[in-house]
Amino acid sequence: MVSRKASVNRIENFCYNTINPKYDIPPIYFQLNSMILPKSKTELSDLKKAKKIAKWLRNHIKGGPGLGKSSNNALRKMLRGEGGVCSDFSQIYNNFCVINDLKVKEWGIKVTTTNKAARGGHSFNEVYSKEFRKWILIDVSKSIFFYHTNSKVPLSVFELLELKKENKEIHYYEFNKKVIVDKQYVEDLYLVPNSFPFLITNYCNKTYDYFLDKFSFLPESIIHGLVYLTGKSYSFEFPSKEYKVAVPFVSPIPRKILERYPVNSI
Repeated sequence: MVSRKASVNRIENFCYNTINPKYDIPPIYFQLNSMILPKSKTELSDLKKAKKIAKWLRNHIKGGPGLGKSSNNALRKMLRGEGGVCSDFSQIYNNFCVINDLKVKEWGIKVTTTNKAARGGHSFNEVYSKEFRKWILIDVSKSIFFYHTNSKVPLSVFELLELKKENKEIHYYEFNKKVIVDKQYVEDLYLVPNSFPFLITNYCNKTYDYFLDKFSFLPESIIHGLVYLTGKSYSFEFPSKEYKVAVPFVSPIPRKILERYPVNSI
């Protein structure tokens, strides 16, 4: 694993799908996909697809200890109720996005805080919406999007960072009623000054699946070390501080929609 600074353009142009084609995704993902997104007469928007996948996973997986297994075994264990933390959710979500032609990225957060629950960091995703022509931050394990005031378009990671830097108002929207969100925990993860997001790049699902299955008798840290020695390890890329992102103005949500889809202020 390598850690480095990266430009906005480099991060914006990265996509998990580029190095993880559909044919490299394990069959179980395709088998479950027909249950998650059954054929519909009307084509779903990218955002609706992204949300449906996230809701299904969260409603059918209770979570638990971190797994560190291949994507095939991790998904099976999670469905059996044998574990799954935020990073496990993010990684299997990546693969469901790939087979549904949704561009996706996986992010992590490094946090310095007194909140012990948030101190270990967190994982989340970004999906690309062709309708809005932008990346959108989606937290699968917490089932939330972020918004600026009463905008109807969810924020990207860079838009969230820009609003945070300018001390602007930020809201989050819980899109899954079955998931209870701890407001303080969300704030400690995303909005404290000592919260640093990083993009996970160069993660080849096929490569890690091979090593995690073949050397499953070894500790996970040793397996990751072996991948690193092959030169195929993933990287952590932190956005350089020299960025400026314009948060687009979008017409306010009409009152009746605001009442139907409550947005919670942080």
